[in-house]
Amino acid sequence: MQRGIGLFDSGVGGLALLAECVRRCPSERWIYLGDNGNAPYGNRTAEEIACLAGRAVERLARRRVRAVAIACNTVTAECADALRARFRFPIFGIEPALRPACKGGGKVLLLATRATLASARVRALIRANADNAQITEFCPIGLAGDIEAHAPNVRAVDLSRHLPRGEYSAVVLGCTHYALVGEGIAAFYGCPVFDGIAGTADHLFQKMNICSKKCKKRGKNAPIFLGEGKKINKSTFLRLF
Repeated sequence: MQRGIGLFDSGVGGLALLAECVRRCPSERWIYLGDNGNAPYGNRTAEEIACLAGRAVERLARRRVRAVAIACNTVTAECADALRARFRFPIFGIEPALRPACKGGGKVLLLATRATLASARVRALIRANADNAQITEFCPIGLAGDIEAHAPNVRAVDLSRHLPRGEYSAVVLGCTHYALVGEGIAAFYGCPVFDGIAGTADHLFQKMNICSKKCKKRGKNAPIFLGEGKKINKSTFLRLF
C-alpha cells in the first residue's frame, strides 16, 4: 500500500492547501484530517492547541504517512517545533505570507486568529517585516467559525460583518480558513491577498523530492478524508476545487 502524506487543520481551513497539493501531484496519496468538532483552534489556549494537534498527528502517524503538513497557521505558530521533536517523519508548517506582502511597502493588513497574533513566532515575523511596510494587525474573532458553520457553502459568509474598513496595499490571510474566502476579501479591499499556501506547497514538494511533472503522468488518486467531519470536508473540497 502506498504511504501517503497527511495534512490536518481544525475543519475546512486546510482544504486550500490540500487543493494546491492535489493540483501539483494528483497521483500522490493525500490524506486530510479535519478536526471539525474542535474548530476553530484560534480561540483556544496554547495547551488545548498542543493537545489537539498532537492527537491529530498521532492519528496520521498510525496511517504510516511519510510526512505531515500542518495546514493551520495557529498550530504552526504554537507547537510546530514540539511536534517535530515528537515525531520522526518531516512536519511542515504554514505561516502568514508577510514577507512577499510587505515587499511593495505601503499599508499591509494582517488578518489572523488571536492565538496566531499572540505567538512568539508570528511576533518575530512581524518585527522582521515592519521596516518594509506599515503592518496593521486585526483578529476577526468570528470569521473562522462562520466559515466553518457555512461549509460547504463558505462563499455565503457575509464578510462585512467581520472585516475592518480601510484602504490597504495588501492583505495577508494569516488563517487558512480565510483562504477559502480569499477572493471575497480581495474584492472587499480592492487589493491583492497573500495566504502562504503556494509557499508551503513549494517547501513540501522540494523537501520530499516530489516532481509535479512525473506525478501528473501517473494518473490520479482521490484524497482520503478522515475525522468526524470527513463528509463536510469532502463536499466542501469538491464544491470549491
